[in-house]
Amino acid sequence: MGEGTLIVSRSLTLFPQIKQRFEELGFQNVEVTGEEKDSLNGVIREMQPRLLIVGSSFYQAGTPYMMGQLLKLFPKLHIVVVNVGSFPDHLAVWFIWRRVKSYVNLHEGFEEFHRALQEVRRGRAYIAPNVQRLMDDFPEWPRTPNKITDRQMEVLILICNGFIAEHIASTLHISRATVNYILDKLYKTFHVNSREELIRTAFVLKLVTEKDLVFHDRKATTKELPEWAAAKQRMNKGFSKSKTSKQNANAFL
Repeated sequence: MGEGTLIVSRSLTLFPQIKQRFEELGFQNVEVTGEEKDSLNGVIREMQPRLLIVGSSFYQAGTPYMMGQLLKLFPKLHIVVVNVGSFPDHLAVWFIWRRVKSYVNLHEGFEEFHRALQEVRRGRAYIAPNVQRLMDDFPEWPRTPNKITDRQMEVLILICNGFIAEHIASTLHISRATVNYILDKLYKTFHVNSREELIRTAFVLKLVTEKDLVFHDRKATTKELPEWAAAKQRMNKGFSKSKTSKQNANAFL
């Protein structure tokens, strides 16, 4: 990689100001582009920058994934993700899991934001303090366990379908105590502390996929539906946009 800085932005009219501002901060050979995906790959190959600076929401919820794909093509590239909006800190952890070296967060305050930019300008990795604290709680990308039993997989699939312990017990013809024991083993195996984290991890590791999800009879009452299906039914009847957005954000994990 060279010594230049490539900034990716959707604010086409602000390209001159962005370039000027970063040059004033000491960044070398600054170029700004609005290209994305395959076109962005071509710009990187041509320019060979040392730093790639991109907004946390450039690809919306898919930004961590896209940055991970870029690093597969350009493993020596120092990607700096900058959050100047409202990208949630708990999702920012995924950038680090995708091997992004630096995450700069304006919400840490202008002084810390400016210091962070100077750190990455010098070629040093920087992770915003709030994100680092979350990384300390979740230090590793989820890994597929060496061994998971058939019974544990059955319970895991039902959990991902929204079944509660009582429904799992009756479906598998086992006791509630056995279900709770298996759930406890799953939590420990995957190093998670909640049902939500367990479901996310199962999908991340592709242990559970869409083909494992069960679609239930539309004639069933809301009380008879698993939690996820009942929530979907309520949303279809006009649930608030804010709650839908929150669920969409969670679905990403």
